[in-house]
Amino acid sequence: MTGNSRHDLLTLACCLNGQIPKDANWDAIIALANRSLTITSLAAAAKKSKTQGLPEDVSNYLAMIYARNAERNCRLKAQLIEASARLNDIGIEPVVMKGTAVLVSADPEEFGARILTDLDILVRPENMAAAIETLCHVGYEIELAAGEGSWPGNTKYHLPVVLVRPTYVGSIDLQCRPRGPSSFGNAEWLHRDSRALDIAGSRVRVPTPLAQIVLLLLHDQFQDGDYWRGLVDLRHLLDIAKLSRTSPIDWNELRALFASGYERNAVDTQIVTADALLGLDRPATIGVGWMARIQFARRHFQLGRDYLAGPLTLLTLISELAHYRSWDRFGGEPYPSLRQETERKVRELRRIFRPKPLGKL
Repeated sequence: MTGNSRHDLLTLACCLNGQIPKDANWDAIIALANRSLTITSLAAAAKKSKTQGLPEDVSNYLAMIYARNAERNCRLKAQLIEASARLNDIGIEPVVMKGTAVLVSADPEEFGARILTDLDILVRPENMAAAIETLCHVGYEIELAAGEGSWPGNTKYHLPVVLVRPTYVGSIDLQCRPRGPSSFGNAEWLHRDSRALDIAGSRVRVPTPLAQIVLLLLHDQFQDGDYWRGLVDLRHLLDIAKLSRTSPIDWNELRALFASGYERNAVDTQIVTADALLGLDRPATIGVGWMARIQFARRHFQLGRDYLAGPLTLLTLISELAHYRSWDRFGGEPYPSLRQETERKVRELRRIFRPKPLGKL
């Protein structure tokens, strides 16, 4: 990223909120929108704001990007309908998550606004084997799977399985529980905090706005380790901001779902970031602790200075040593074998220092 990336990020965030400046540096904004996978959201915001004086080449480019993503999302939705129908046939009502939940709830005029990298769906642990078998019967192939009982230390849970089908636009990321703190280990809360939705004859469950925000927090801050690494997932922050506008969010209730210390600090950091960049309702940041505000400042300071990521990540790990037992993204469920568990902990530590994934800033 450029040395001016903090300014570019703030400008892009303003554009995503529909406040498009007349003197915008479109080369920088579009480059950052592409890196953060928010280019289609930018296109939707520009289209909705009807900004006068938008450069013709920029307008044409954004319109083309939006149209192509809308077409891709139509194909993804058709793929989801077909897969859900097959799962319904064996009595499974899948829960749609993250971008997939956005896809099925999107207004027609914003159908091309969200980029999806795959279809995220969740089924109960006891239904994983049957779901995989059913989808394989209709042409899907297993691209990535660790096998039954692959969740560390718990034979009940299955690590996510990635299923692909030749000529289909996206893969299916099939899960039976979200990664994160142990309090979320039983995914029945997700089935309860969701509503049934019929899409072209197939049934899925769509989580409530609050539950969707919880899932995004679990994915970014705990599964991907964005809290440790000082990373910003602008696409998911935009999802959080939009969800908070569709339904009143009790932020105190949401924060109370996470234990004080490391868990709450990670959640608060994301809430502060979303509020600063995209604007949440005022109560969102009331009660947020000093650690979250320091980590938000760290995120800003680190932007465009990737060489600081390693040292600042190490400092964050040291600052949270008192909560070491809460760090595990698998809910603190160790392997029964000391050797396996030691190898896993080494892998997890190395993972924190890996290169930035696609879409992260």
